Amino acid sequence: MTDNIRRILYLSHAPEAVYAMWRARLPEGCELITLSANDDAERLEKLPLADVVIVAPAVLRPEWVEKAPRLKLVQHQGVGWQGETPIPQLRERGIRLAINPSGTAEVVSEHALALMLACLRHIPRTDAAMRRGDWLGTALRPVSRNLRGRTVGIVGMGRIGSAVAALLQPFRVRGLYVDPYEKLPEGLELALNFRRVEMEELLREAEVVTLHLPATAETHHLFNDAAFQAMRRDAVLVNCARGAVVDEAALARALSGGLIRAAGVDVFEPEPPRPDNPLLGLENVVLTPHVAAGTLDAMQAKVDGAMANIARFVRGEALQDEIDLGAAG
Repeated sequence: MTDNIRRILYLSHAPEAVYAMWRARLPEGCELITLSANDDAERLEKLPLADVVIVAPAVLRPEWVEKAPRLKLVQHQGVGWQGETPIPQLRERGIRLAINPSGTAEVVSEHALALMLACLRHIPRTDAAMRRGDWLGTALRPVSRNLRGRTVGIVGMGRIGSAVAALLQPFRVRGLYVDPYEKLPEGLELALNFRRVEMEELLREAEVVTLHLPATAETHHLFNDAAFQAMRRDAVLVNCARGAVVDEAALARALSGGLIRAAGVDVFEPEPPRPDNPLLGLENVVLTPHVAAGTLDAMQAKVDGAMANIARFVRGEALQDEIDLGAAG
């Protein structure tokens, strides 16, 4: 290796097939550094070599920044940087930060839709029953519901929330949404049949509530005991956002106590969840391991988008989707 080679550290351990996708898109004059195991000691060993760090899903910890004296750019594989990026340390060093929306909205919205259907139709429960030799037959008819015609509330109407609203159109849902920053144009609201409301109304009326907002100080445990008390008793909660947005203990109490019907959860606090996490023992929750964006198609889009941005960085060009660290909290 020579000093003019830009070294890019992929901060997470991944299968070789994933590394091969990144290597295939390496900009000229760059080298990809990978991990042999999910091991912090190896991360700390390789951070001093890195000019660029690709973050996802492993988090760049604040105390690690000083271990990376060459670091000039942190490129997120996806969009979830709030609460997961050491902003003061990056700002102090003048290290740039960029996110990568490529492929995220399409695939996460599909996963949210899949969790809605899985919860409403009890799909994991029926699958498990058949594998035990139990034929539920008509036993679930009194409790299964259609998605078509339901009232759906979207909390967070950014790229992903808007993609969810678009996917729901064939189901002719009645749509409500809450977002303090994003308001759909009036024509789009009418076309999608989603109306902006206050949180109180959404919780009171929505039969499905799906979360698509970042983890910030303002959204930490936004869904807590009080929120679940305010929801319909037949409501389904879907969380493909961030684990910290939901108080998991409160969610478990709501599910076991009949305050809400069911939940579909893709994100946890922490990740992976601890073995004693109460959600793991509940039949009316569908769990997936933070894979809402985890398809081959989405991964290829993310590789293309992130590597194109790193190539801009190498050439000294303006970055796309760069975060203004002066304005970031």
